[in-house]
Amino acid sequence: MKKFIFTAILAIVAWFNTQAQSMPAPERYNSFIEQVAALDPERAEFLMNATMESLVDNPKGYRQMMELAERRFSDAADPIHNEKLYMVVLKHATEKYVLSNAEKEKQRLLLEGAKKNMIGSIAADFDYVTTNDKDVHHLKDLKADYILVYFNNPDCESCEAVKQRLESNETINQMVNDKKLIVLGIYPYDDQKLWKKAKYPKMMINGWNKSRTIEYGELYDLPTLPCFYLMDKDYKVLIKNEGSLNKVEAMLKQLTSPQEAAPAPEASAGKQALKPSRPAVQPERPKPTIIPAPADDPFTARSEQMLGLVLDDKGQELYDNLSEKVKGQVQPNTFNGIRAQIEAQMGKYTGHEAWNIQEIQGMKAYTSLVNFEKSQLGMVVVFDEDGKMLGINFVPANAIKAQN
Repeated sequence: MKKFIFTAILAIVAWFNTQAQSMPAPERYNSFIEQVAALDPERAEFLMNATMESLVDNPKGYRQMMELAERRFSDAADPIHNEKLYMVVLKHATEKYVLSNAEKEKQRLLLEGAKKNMIGSIAADFDYVTTNDKDVHHLKDLKADYILVYFNNPDCESCEAVKQRLESNETINQMVNDKKLIVLGIYPYDDQKLWKKAKYPKMMINGWNKSRTIEYGELYDLPTLPCFYLMDKDYKVLIKNEGSLNKVEAMLKQLTSPQEAAPAPEASAGKQALKPSRPAVQPERPKPTIIPAPADDPFTARSEQMLGLVLDDKGQELYDNLSEKVKGQVQPNTFNGIRAQIEAQMGKYTGHEAWNIQEIQGMKAYTSLVNFEKSQLGMVVVFDEDGKMLGINFVPANAIKAQN
């Protein structure tokens, strides 16, 4: 399906709009994104995009949210550091007309940087030399279960402190001794004398990217030093731009800890257990409850009515059906021309499937799959107790199906 531009976003979640009104916007936004970051990835990304869309008519709020997302999501030391959510914000900023051209160019460059060596992708190869020989080596010459790349600068006090912690870290040293882990220190800049006179732990390969391809070729996004990249034996990125050695150690322990086994059943008197114990199965997270919406449910009828207003292009009536809690978040013309915008990409409307009730972001939402000539879209409607809309949106169909 072609990229679908959200056209009817407004205040998808009530708890964002019903924060204490006396709280300054930055504090309210900060509380909001912390709650977003705690959601499962697909919901969080969907909600973050919807939030940015809901702020397009509020340039000040839009910039405040962007600045906050940069500070919280892009900082590897922040507890809610989340590169994918940060990329959602950057992508939205580069596609919309809220920012000036200069501001958009900055966000575009940040987005390009964030795309490099994403978690789950194969790390870019680079060359390096060591103080022990004159040969040129490459990242992908290294062979081990895990490779930990430590980007550092000898002229950085924090980098030196982390080197000392690496030297005394029992988990990392044990994995190096067992040949399960290689630690590669890389100096990416141009002061050869500084690099040569610096001391590095014996358990670490001391490398210098003499060709400067990391910096000049922009192979890696290195917003701050020191930082770690952790890769598996196939050079797939497991950790990116991580400044915390504690988090690296925790990941390594998680990756190398044997799966716990369930206790063997007790043998009856005089007999041994006949079956070996099986590995314990982690319980799956309960899936959201999705139930068919009763035909006599008044909110089912209201949902059908709202879809009819969209199809009849009655934008003002849609606006009039908003709860007073959220009317201030959008303009009256927000809903004008929605059907035409959707059908320009999806083809003519051909019908819709039955309404369901499901929980989305902690609220009871009415959802349906709406059919068009080329594909489907999901429709989401959320009401307050009086039957007024807290939110209405068309979303990619898999955003609805993914809840099943």
